[in-house]
Amino acid sequence: MDLNKFMEDLSSSKPAPGGGSASAVVGIIGSSLGLMVSRLTVGKKGYESNEAELLSIADALEKLASELEKASEEDISAFNGIMSARKMPKSTDEEKNSRRVAMDSAMKEAVRSPWKIASLLRRVMEYNDRLLTVGNTNACTDAGAGILLCEAAIESVLLNVKINLNYIKDSAYLEEQNLKLKLFRQDVHDLSKKSVHKLEALMGGE
Repeated sequence: MDLNKFMEDLSSSKPAPGGGSASAVVGIIGSSLGLMVSRLTVGKKGYESNEAELLSIADALEKLASELEKASEEDISAFNGIMSARKMPKSTDEEKNSRRVAMDSAMKEAVRSPWKIASLLRRVMEYNDRLLTVGNTNACTDAGAGILLCEAAIESVLLNVKINLNYIKDSAYLEEQNLKLKLFRQDVHDLSKKSVHKLEALMGGE
């Protein structure tokens, strides 16, 4: 990813990339922080027994960063799909029906895309949380930063889920999505809270 180009596009009058893609980029930063902690730990005295796990974490975080980059691009495509559906003709009943079906499909894709980003961000949080246990304690705040950044990015990207649900009429789908939002956000909050307690203990705050 060309970060300068991304920031240029993000700050332009283009409607995409937007908050979803930006949240994915924050996840890449969170992954990179975890990678740094892993690499600051491997080979260090006192952490020899953790080396295999640290290498596994580093490999997983590299893959997650790559997946988040792809997910950022998918989020842009999902938004463009909505724009294309909105431009469909609606002069006749048949055209209106076709447009309605296309809009519903595009909106559901625009819900799926931020969920994918949120899921990837949750996994980055989990690996950084583990690094608070097996990683170099001198770099614990970097893992902590990765966790808190990803938590904020999850809240941000789920805004896209919420607003796009307003345009979907499928009541069963809406009920399922709203429950999923509630449970997922609580799970993320619980993980973050647990991680912060670990971090404070490592920093000597508790």
